[in-house]
Amino acid sequence: MPKQLSLVFLKAALKRVAFFLVGINMLTACSTQPPAYAFITNQLGDSVSVIDIATQNVVKTIAIGKGKRPAGIATSKTGHQAFVTNPDGVDIAVIDTNTLEVTNYIPVGAGPVGIASNDDGTRVYIADWYQNIISVFNADTSKIIATIPVGKSPAGLMVDDKQHRLYVANRDDNTVMIVDTQHYGVLNTIDVGTAPFGLALSPDDLFLYSVNVQSSNVSVIDTQQGKVVDTIDVGEWPYCAVVSPDGHKLYVTNQDDSTVSVIDTRNSSVIDTIDVGDSPDGIDITEDGQFIYVVNWGDSTVSIINTATNKVISTIKTGKGTRAFGQFITKTQ
Repeated sequence: MPKQLSLVFLKAALKRVAFFLVGINMLTACSTQPPAYAFITNQLGDSVSVIDIATQNVVKTIAIGKGKRPAGIATSKTGHQAFVTNPDGVDIAVIDTNTLEVTNYIPVGAGPVGIASNDDGTRVYIADWYQNIISVFNADTSKIIATIPVGKSPAGLMVDDKQHRLYVANRDDNTVMIVDTQHYGVLNTIDVGTAPFGLALSPDDLFLYSVNVQSSNVSVIDTQQGKVVDTIDVGEWPYCAVVSPDGHKLYVTNQDDSTVSVIDTRNSSVIDTIDVGDSPDGIDITEDGQFIYVVNWGDSTVSIINTATNKVISTIKTGKGTRAFGQFITKTQ
């Protein structure tokens, strides 16, 4: 074969190999990172709006069931399910976060509201507002495996897998309880502000923040000492909170002010106040810490805040009566 023709064939072969390798790389890039979603419960719309974090758009609305009134939401760090409390349906809905479909309904208690999951999604804890208990749900068997008596009107829950603890805000007792998740017993009861509702835990698990609705403040709890070490005044009628991934900021929704208070956790001071939608309720932060999602009950929207500027950069319309009470943003796996 002439030398020139051999070079032509060699170049063509190299191009085919290069094209093949690029194709393989593109397929790998597309398949290794599943999308992250925000699951927004619409209590008055009996649905869940699914927001794609990458595009900041609603990609699906999941019907939960007429009259069920979905409120609480829990997503796990490594599992593939989201769990929704339905106070009027007296059950929880299980959502497959890959297919975005409801796969099961589990009857539970008389008034499920607060809900939280452990890291891998195998244990889910449901607070019953009326029966004053926490139900423990085994997601592998779809069974309630235990019930734990707690204080009056339990609301916010937070799981600490490292210390095998569950933290419970008892709204009508003005207390936060520490529950042993291995033996299902109460380890400690801590007095906080008036009407604690939402809870947030620092990334190092050393500090728990209790959002106290009627006293309009946040109790800072040292989890090792099991006591309140500071109290921070915020806006009117605060409901929920979330901590930044570095642990340096705490963001609190204030319902009656339609604002979010930004707290520097290193000196327990409010450093900024951000205007959002009407009557903000649930709040969560993206895995990279760049964006805060604030769920506004009053105007059925989600405000997205850029944490670098503390400015609202987008407002997304969802279903009626948005709540998203709990950890509602899934993580990349």
